[in-house]
Amino acid sequence: MTGSRIESANPCTFSPYTDGCGNHGWLWNCSRRTVALAPVVVKRYRVHVDYIILRLRSRWRGVMRTRYSQSFQFDAFLTYSEEDYNLACYNIYQVLSNRGLKISLPDKDFLPGLSKVEQMLQCIDDSRKVVFVVTEKFLENGWSSYTVQIVVTHAFHNKRERSIIVIIKDDIPIERMPRGLKFVWWSIVSLRWPNCEENMDSFWDEITAALLPNT
Repeated sequence: MTGSRIESANPCTFSPYTDGCGNHGWLWNCSRRTVALAPVVVKRYRVHVDYIILRLRSRWRGVMRTRYSQSFQFDAFLTYSEEDYNLACYNIYQVLSNRGLKISLPDKDFLPGLSKVEQMLQCIDDSRKVVFVVTEKFLENGWSSYTVQIVVTHAFHNKRERSIIVIIKDDIPIERMPRGLKFVWWSIVSLRWPNCEENMDSFWDEITAALLPNT
């Protein structure tokens, strides 16, 4: 092999390829991280994304207000867990209606052809106040937590955060309230369901006063 010559490889010769591989590796790592973080971001901001979509769709259909006035069809929209139907409809609704207040209920005032959330926002738009009946069943119900977040988002978007009233039952401490409600606790009216019957009249007087105009 006299006269033969072995040339050493010049590192610079392969630099474009190694740089390319490095770039692809970086891109692959970024893609993996993006895919991994996407579910977290979607879960965290799901309500806000849903709300924006609902507003656009509802305005296109003409079922959501674009401006608010002092005139409302109902004094309050009552939201509750399905397990508390009897409490909401045969107790709270009946008493407040007998006191001359107009109360909107999901089962009574929801319109056909709309999703449950769209119907709820429509009823909220038509009501001066929103009343949450918070019980142990309400806290156990995942839909209720989603409902709270949608209502709070809607209230803040329309500068109506002071329109929320919370009836607390079963001696539930404030610490256990849904996060969406605790976030606006400074602006809402909260009333505790009395433990004894003789205090019920005072309770009904308080909630009636809270539902009247200019309160």
